[in-house]
Amino acid sequence: MTDKNMKSNTNIHRLPFKLSLLAISLFIMMSAVISPALPLMMHAFPTISHVKIELLTTIPNLGMIFGLLISPFLNRKWSPKRIILISLLIVGVMGTLPVILNNYLLILISRIFLGIGIGSYNSLAVSLIPQLYTGNQHELNRMIGFQNIMNNLGYVVGSLAICYLVTLSWHAVFLVYIIAIPVLLAFKIWVQLPKSTRKAKDNSISMHNLTKFVHPVIIWISIMVLLIYIFYMALAYKLPTLIVDAGLGSESTASLLLALLAAIGIPISAAFDWLEQRLHQFVFPLCLAFNAGGFFLVSTAHHFWILVIGCIILGSGFGLVMPFIFKWIDNVSTKNAVNFSTTIVLIMMDIGCTISPLVIALIDHTARGALFSSAIFFTLLTIYGLIKNLKHTFIK
Repeated sequence: MTDKNMKSNTNIHRLPFKLSLLAISLFIMMSAVISPALPLMMHAFPTISHVKIELLTTIPNLGMIFGLLISPFLNRKWSPKRIILISLLIVGVMGTLPVILNNYLLILISRIFLGIGIGSYNSLAVSLIPQLYTGNQHELNRMIGFQNIMNNLGYVVGSLAICYLVTLSWHAVFLVYIIAIPVLLAFKIWVQLPKSTRKAKDNSISMHNLTKFVHPVIIWISIMVLLIYIFYMALAYKLPTLIVDAGLGSESTASLLLALLAAIGIPISAAFDWLEQRLHQFVFPLCLAFNAGGFFLVSTAHHFWILVIGCIILGSGFGLVMPFIFKWIDNVSTKNAVNFSTTIVLIMMDIGCTISPLVIALIDHTARGALFSSAIFFTLLTIYGLIKNLKHTFIK
């Protein structure tokens, strides 16, 4: 091993290296963080329909799909570090560009490119940690745990920042993405990747891979994730409208509640293993029931504290959904197909996020009606989950 490689392997145990590596995960869940500014943008663009304004919250997920699909091709041409640096630059520039834009179409395009930037390095943010810490299982588990926390922390910090920024103007909320620039500089200065991580394997998606590796249950999981995110994302763009229209607070109040919801999900996700060992497959209908109850309280709330309780219940429920989904994928997939199956589910998740405003608008245009439709969906899914699990328990 060369001196340079020795230095790289030593660096991965240093705090600046770890913090810089984890910091790139801050933006993975931050695409929808600007939703508290939607009521202000609806006033600023009176000729643009409310659905199109709400689409600004979810359209980055369309870019994430594109970024996720081109990522394998980028991996074959560039080093992981170069991909991450360029992607962070795209996030910083395209994320903050709406600060100076007053044209809806240009803002929409910049939001799509924001998603492309996040999606291009999303898979690398997940895969680099197992590559770097393979020889140390304890450190690997710690880093994976901290990475999941960073995902939620990005949304929490972004939401808290927007509590202030939204009081300035709707333009100002997009300044939240400027944090990508110091993260970029920290990653460039502190992260030196060992040579073993610089050539990625060919993980491109092909029909041959699809028919050979994907378990039929993955298709069902993908469809379910698509529907879950269509109805769950309604909270991001309908909650600010509900709060303002019902006189329960301001745009800053919405941002605080969304931050609270994400923060609740951090310890709940951390407790998933403990709950799964005791409840087994019944964890899933439990978290679905929490989502149903949370949406019911939020959609019918006429008092602020009922709204707060609803958001706490929602945060508790949704903090368990994706850990269970990923565990389910791991259980039904072969070892060689786990990454591919996960990619399919993530793409369906992004599609669900993207089309959510369009689908929800077909059900109900009002904020209360839209959120109540989400309560009904999660109630039906809870009943299905209970019947399926009870049938599996007693007929097995």
